[in-house]
Parts: sequence; C-alpha cells; structure tokens
Amino acid sequence: MMAPAIGSSAQTAGSQPQAAAKNQGMVHRPEIDGLRALAVLPVILFHAGFSLFGGGYVGVDVFFVISGFLITSIIVNEHRAGTFSIVRFYERRARRILPALFFVMAACLPAAWLWLLPHEAVAIGKSLISVSVFLSNVLFWRTSGYFDLAAEEKPLLHTWSLGVEEQFYIVFPLLVALCWRFGVRRLAALLLGLAGASLLASQWELDRSPLASFFLAPFRAWELLAGALLALAGGQRWADGHSGSLPVWAREALGLLALGLIVVPVFGYNASTPFPGLHALPPVLGTVLALVYITPSTAVGRLLTLRPVLWLGMISYSAYLWHQPLLAFARLAQAQMPSAAASAGVVVLSLLLGHLSWRYVEAPFRTGSRWSRRAIFVGSAVLTLAFIGIGAAMVASHGLPQRWPAEVRSLIDPPKSRIEGCPAVDQWLHVCHIGQAGRTGQIVLLGDSHAYAIASALDERLAQAGQAGYLVHTSCHPIAGIFDSREPTTPARIAYCAEAQRRLLAFVGQPEISGVLVAIRWTARLYPLGNEIDAPAFDNHEGGIERDLPSRRNLALDANGKMTDAGPAKAQALAAYLSSLAALKPTVVLDPVPEVGWMPPRLNLQAMVAGGAPPELISTAWSRYQHRNAAAIGMLHAAPIPQLQHSRPQALFCNARLTGRCVVQTQGELYYADDDHLSMLGARMVVDDMLSRIETPP
Repeated sequence: MMAPAIGSSAQTAGSQPQAAAKNQGMVHRPEIDGLRALAVLPVILFHAGFSLFGGGYVGVDVFFVISGFLITSIIVNEHRAGTFSIVRFYERRARRILPALFFVMAACLPAAWLWLLPHEAVAIGKSLISVSVFLSNVLFWRTSGYFDLAAEEKPLLHTWSLGVEEQFYIVFPLLVALCWRFGVRRLAALLLGLAGASLLASQWELDRSPLASFFLAPFRAWELLAGALLALAGGQRWADGHSGSLPVWAREALGLLALGLIVVPVFGYNASTPFPGLHALPPVLGTVLALVYITPSTAVGRLLTLRPVLWLGMISYSAYLWHQPLLAFARLAQAQMPSAAASAGVVVLSLLLGHLSWRYVEAPFRTGSRWSRRAIFVGSAVLTLAFIGIGAAMVASHGLPQRWPAEVRSLIDPPKSRIEGCPAVDQWLHVCHIGQAGRTGQIVLLGDSHAYAIASALDERLAQAGQAGYLVHTSCHPIAGIFDSREPTTPARIAYCAEAQRRLLAFVGQPEISGVLVAIRWTARLYPLGNEIDAPAFDNHEGGIERDLPSRRNLALDANGKMTDAGPAKAQALAAYLSSLAALKPTVVLDPVPEVGWMPPRLNLQAMVAGGAPPELISTAWSRYQHRNAAAIGMLHAAPIPQLQHSRPQALFCNARLTGRCVVQTQGELYYADDDHLSMLGARMVVDDMLSRIETPP
C-alpha cells in the first residue's frame, strides 16, 4: 500500500480558532486541536520510517472526519442565519489552505534543482501542476506503479488529500444549498445514503484497484460525510461540545473508547493492511465519538488540551506540509537511508518550520484585515498559474538535464525505457503495441516493471527486424496464482484474477503470436521463501539498501484452498504459470537481473554536487547475487518444461568484466536506470540474448 499522506487542510478552525469560531457562531473547542495533534504526529513518524507507528496513516481519516464536521457546522449555521455565501466559503478555503501550501511548494524548487534526477524533476513538475489545481490525488493514483518515483521520495505526495478535500468541497456546499429547502432530515437522509454507497464502493474497489480506493474522492467521501452527518444530527449543541445528559462515567468510557479506536490502528495496522474500506471504520468511528463525547472536562479531553498538545494541533497543517518534502529531500540527498537519529531530526525540523510557517504565513492571511478578498483571489490565481508554468517547463524540458555537462549527462540521466504504462483494452488486460507500426504482433512480452524496463529495447529490435509485438499485463500479480499481501485475497479477487489469466492465455494463443518473453523481478514477487530470500528489498551489504520496494508478502493457495506464503504453494503456482505459457508458444524466461542496492545515477549526481567526477566503477558482489537469488533460480529451473528456455543476465553482467563482481557502471557506460531496472544499454544486451533464444529451439 502506498504510504499515505494526511489531509491537514481539514483543519478549518485552526490556530486562531477563537476568532474563526466566533465569526461563525461556534464555540472554540480546544480538544479538536488536540485531536489534530493526535492525528498528525503518528503520520509524520510513520513517514519518517519509525515502524512502531506502522498504521500512523490513519490520521488522514481523523482529519477528514474533523473537516466534514466543522465545515458542515459552519455551512449549516450560515444557512440557518440566511448568510451563506459560496464566494465567502471559497475565500475561507483559500485563506486557510493556499498561503502555506504555496510557500512550501516554492521552498521545494531550489532543492529540486540541486538534488533531483531528471525523471524525478519531471515527477515534481507534474506534482506542481496537479497540486495547483487540486488533482494531485488523481496524479498519484495514475502514476503509482512502473518506474514511479518511490513514494517516500516524492516531496509533494502528501498533497493528495488536499485534492480529495477540495474536490469534495466543490460539490458539497452546492449540494447542501440545493437541498436545504427540503429540510435537514431529508438532507441527512441523502448524505447518509451517499456515505453508505461511498463506503461500500471503497471496500468493493479494494478487490479491483486498491490505489483507486485509496486516492480517489468517491471512495473517501464517506469519511468527510461521517463528520457532516454528525454536524447535522447534533446541531449546535454538538458543534459547541455538549455531549448530552449521559452520566460522567459513560462520557469517560466513550471518550476512552474513541481514543482506542484511533490509537490502536496506529500501532496495529501497517503498510500491508488493505486500506481504506472497512479497515478505515475504527478511526472514523473513533473520531465521531471523540467529537461528541470528549470535552475538556473528561480525562481524555484534559490530555488533549495540554499546552504542548494544543501547540502541535495548532501548527499541524504547516508541520504536515513541511515534513514530507524535508523527509523526501533528506533521502534524495544521500546514497544511504537516513539513520533513525537523522529522521528524528527531520521530524523536529518539520515542527520548527511548521511553527514559523504557521506564525508568519498561515496566521496573517486568515482575516481580511490585511488582505482583502480581491487580493486573496487575484494572488491565488497568479501563483497558481506560476506554479503550473514552472511545472510545465520541468515536464517539457524532460527534467532539465541541461543542468549538467553533456559529457556526464548519460550517467545522471541514462536512456531508459520510454514505455511506462499500457492502456487497458478491457477490465482485465493492458496492452501496448511495440515494434514496427502497422504490423501484427508476433512476440508477447509479459511481466512486471522488469518487463517494462526492457520494453523499449524490444520495441527497437523488433522495428529494426520489420517485426512487431505486444507488451501485456493484468492488474493482478504477474505470476498467475500468486497474490500480493497488500490486496484482499477475497473470492471475488481470486475469481477476477483467474479470469484475467484466462484472457491473457487466450491473447498469447492467437495464431499470429510466435513467442513469449517473461521478465519479472523474481525475488520481490516470490518473497518470502522461508529464509532463502532475506528481505523484499535488496541490501548489497556494502552500504546500499534499496529504499523504494513496497512492504509485501506473496501468497498462494495451498492444497486446502488456504492462502499461504509457504514456498511449495508458490512453486506450484509458478510452474503452472510457466507451463501454461510454454504449452502455447515457445517461451523465454529472464533469470533474476542483478540488483544494485544503490541508485547509480544518484551516486553520480552526488559526486557532481560535491564537486567531483562520477565514479569510474560501480559494482556489487557476485556472491551476494548468488545468495540472494539461489532459491528463485532453483524454483525457475526446478523441472524441464518443453518449449521453455532461460536467459541468464548474470552471465552478461557478472564476472564478465570483473571477476567476483556484477558490474553496474564502467568506463562511462551505465547499464542500469535505477537500483534494479536496466537502462537502454543494459536492456539491449538482455533483449538480444532473449530474442536469440526464442529463435533457437531448445
């Protein structure tokens, strides 16, 4: 699961809450600031890599509920008073969200110029555009996948939740205004129906597209609507913190329950927990209960209104805006992962900058005394267009590779596959046509990002030979019969992937197809295999530790129909998958490509930034390759399969140029685009070997 970011824009009665609340006829509730602190700190610590806070991302749900509650309370109050104005509503949103957001976006630009590789600069350029129009959630949904910048290294990833909220608030106030004449009860019934539909859709979509369920507003709307329904159901008394006539012990118990529903997932969930869907219910319900039953007079309320907690809640939006860029650039600026102490230092710096940003950027824009409505709207429009222009320039220039001398540019921006995503031809298959245009495809390339890494080289070789082919994948695990632990392994998902595999085999079985190439990152897709594969991510034991591989286990059905990560079940699924392909067409399987651990272009960039020259040689140990991949290779070669051959990239890169080492870069030639995907130079070597085998019977 993609590491989530928190929607701190939900903070609608923030650090000058007394004035804001008074203007809307609401009583300031300091315990809500405490709830913000309770939400934001675990998320920051989660993003900083502290595993204890493995479910810290649930803070986004807390903020969504708070946002829906407070904003709906304000809207309802204004409708009752006959003073609601859509223009004033968006003025408040602009004052709340944009000054600090634009300030942090601007602060990212110098760091991006210095530390980002070209493809990373393109990514942040797209982020600048999408954030400016509050569509970053859509961008990150569409770009999370092959060759995507690691989630933890995306400086503006956390802005996805701003997109969700602002998309919601484009529709929500208009819906309330339209339905207000029909009465609060009918409006509440409508919102309840929409919330239920959104929750069911979120859970349903987890089986089909977990990223869509996570990032897109229709699947998150129920969380904001939960707060909105609370505001409608409780009226002014809940908005003001009156929890009714329950006895003290009951309010205390419900307050503790609310706290538990929020805190337990923080420590009990992790990156492999299917989310949001039904797993988001505890923090959402906990926040609803907290808004009703936690008051400054309760035990939990007294905890949440301690001065340090209130301070953190007050600065939570600015602190959150700062933490992700700081963490991302701290990781991008060095070859090795930051230590726990360094990450803790970044967390502290986020809070300090958050305080300064709140005081000198957020607060001055919140009232109309210094900045008029016209100034806010005109300034927002100008800065929005400026960031769109800067982002467009970064994308159009392909990440400004001209920042470096031409003679070393290929070592910082190595030519790599241009194919980064294939269109869906139906709900099961994604297909790219490669090779000579207008020709019917003969070769089918299957796999995961390692297939994409060699796709352009295959496209080039096929076109040179006057041939064509297809790059094909499904939305399921690249090995049929195996499942990613990050997705729900429900009967519906199993049936969906079985149908996807049936359709893929039908595609391969077409008469014009003459051969199949399979390229998969086997260690990542078979982990765990007992103790044979030490970890999903690669550690070269020389200081280079891969940092962008998701935390996941791979599962398969055992003989009893139960999901297991045991090796035999996965071996059986792998053998069945390869046999089904080879039974249809001659098939070549690419053995594991040697992994690097470091990002070679970043090593070259860091040397340049430090005033030196790129390293003459980058390599990893052959013994490390053998130990890491022995189990996967053994499984791939377990039994001879008719019409199945193997291409061995280890013979191309290891021991050929330097005994005992797998060469990544030498004599100005870089064979890798990143820590495990080949550049065009390396991909051409692999493709030539694979094609020579498909043309030669075993």
